[in-house]
Amino acid sequence: MYQTIHENVEMAGVYTQAKFMPKKFKWKNRVYQVQEVTLVADIKDGGVKKRLFSLLSKGEVYRLIFDRDNEKWWLEEKWVDGGI
Repeated sequence: MYQTIHENVEMAGVYTQAKFMPKKFKWKNRVYQVQEVTLVADIKDGGVKKRLFSLLSKGEVYRLIFDRDNEKWWLEEKWVDGGI
C-alpha cells in the first residue's frame, strides 16, 4: 500500500526528445538515484496542471508530482509493505 508523504523535494534530471526524465531527487537530506521511471501521467488538481511520475529507487517505489503551475516537486507517496 502507498504511504502518503506530501513533502517538497529537489529533483534533477535531463530532457530527452523534449521530455523530462528524472535522474535523482533529494528528500530529507538524502539523495535517491532513479533506477527506472515506471509511469508518467499528466493530471489536473482542480485547475492546476501536474505531472505524476512513478519511480523506482533502490528497489523502492515512489510517486512524485511536478506542479507545472508553480514549478515545484512533491514526494506524494512511497510504497510500503502492508505486512500481510
